[in-house]
Amino acid sequence: MFILGHLEEKKIVLYFSREVELVNRTSIREPLDAKKMIIRDFSNLLDTIPNQDDQVTIQKFLRYLQSLIRIKQVVPPVVEIMTVIKHNKSLLYHAARRAVMTSSNLHMLFQLDMDLQLAQERLKQFDQ
Repeated sequence: MFILGHLEEKKIVLYFSREVELVNRTSIREPLDAKKMIIRDFSNLLDTIPNQDDQVTIQKFLRYLQSLIRIKQVVPPVVEIMTVIKHNKSLLYHAARRAVMTSSNLHMLFQLDMDLQLAQERLKQFDQ
């Protein structure tokens, strides 16, 4: 069992996309630089990920969210990110929300919401 679990963990780590790996490299950076990198990666994700409800797109988005909540060096702007996704990629957001089980650690992210304009302003603060 232990070996099987270890192999599955390696598969999951290897399955992360390049964008997710960039987000997790924050240990080298200063906190402000780390947040800037998180915002740039999110902006890149927003530009490249389609607003679709297919399984591949949903899994890519959920892997990105999983990487955000694993960041320990800084507090990522998760509420702002979820708000922007909810409004700009609504089909993807709702499909991913339905795909996540209530017992999942990602479930709480889909309960977050704030004013869209305020979220965008806060994200722009770090992207300058």
